[in-house]
Amino acid sequence: MKQYSRDKERIIGTYNQRISKYGATVRGLASGTKERQFLRFRMLLDVGILEGKSILDLGCGFGGLLDYLNELGLNVEYEGWDINPTIIESARQQHPDNKFVCKDILNDPDWDAKQFDFVISSSSFNNKLIDWDNYEFIQAILKRSYSIAREAVAINLQTDYVDFKREGVFYYSPERLFRLSKAITKRVALKHDYPLYDFAVFLYKDFEPWGNPDV
Repeated sequence: MKQYSRDKERIIGTYNQRISKYGATVRGLASGTKERQFLRFRMLLDVGILEGKSILDLGCGFGGLLDYLNELGLNVEYEGWDINPTIIESARQQHPDNKFVCKDILNDPDWDAKQFDFVISSSSFNNKLIDWDNYEFIQAILKRSYSIAREAVAINLQTDYVDFKREGVFYYSPERLFRLSKAITKRVALKHDYPLYDFAVFLYKDFEPWGNPDV
């Protein structure tokens, strides 16, 4: 996807600058505080994650979701992907017993080589793109994530229901994300009830048609 390459390089460079300034921390990822980060994780786990499930953490950062799962004592099969090699290296150093991979789900030829029960993504796709429409981009992310998830996809994004906007951040319409998600699966849930300026959308695996709709 050639139109994404310049945005990708720019985003990687922006995060590398933040990490150089703030270190391999939540602040280095521009994710607010650890408490806010963990609140987002708690909302995403409402998708239905249970003991023993496999999870792909898409845009994993330094493995914050893994830290949260460990705090809960929830034993899962975890794997983290991120497009930034600097971030992945730090995640490996912080979690040497877990798997972190530098991978771009939209461009890697082996993106579909493995299936997971759940694909989870927190605060990973809020950068305003220059060369690609953000809604086309997130639709591509959702489609590919859904194709490798056995049970569901859960993702959070910045909402456009705000009274201020930061430069470089894209604020998504929850209604539009719901429509995009419904084009992928009939089973969609949207959460906009937690005290942060974002929302979560859950895409569950589809069900078979019921047959005659008039019965």
